[in-house]
Amino acid sequence: MARPEVPDTTMLIARARDRGVWPAFQSTIAGGRLWLSCVAIAEFYAGTRSRDDTLILDRIVAAARRIDRILTPTADEWAIAGRLIGRYIRQYGQLRPRDHLADVLILVSAARLGGAVVTLNVRDFERWAAIATGAGLDVTVIPVPQP
Repeated sequence: MARPEVPDTTMLIARARDRGVWPAFQSTIAGGRLWLSCVAIAEFYAGTRSRDDTLILDRIVAAARRIDRILTPTADEWAIAGRLIGRYIRQYGQLRPRDHLADVLILVSAARLGGAVVTLNVRDFERWAAIATGAGLDVTVIPVPQP
């Protein structure tokens, strides 16, 4: 059985830049296997540069909301994300947690579903997925080629 898919912010942005894929993307959401992370939604809204981008994102979020496919990290998942970042620092050295928190939250909440993060940012997400699976979480990464 296919895993639920959770696109990260890079995927949402890639889809926004290619307006021709929005109808298919909306159909994918309506199919129920794709979940939108509220973390990625917030990052995307923060980065919108036009009213058109905002309106398209509004429609995509509304489609996901209609079928209850918005994924919000729980309080426990926030704590898990912090622990994973701490584990990474102990194993590999310093990093700025705020630079990675959004990605780790997307990954940890996807793990709740036994899901896969769909991303263009493969290197970072695969690193975090390795840390997460080492901690017992069930999550994978689906790499998408750069457009």
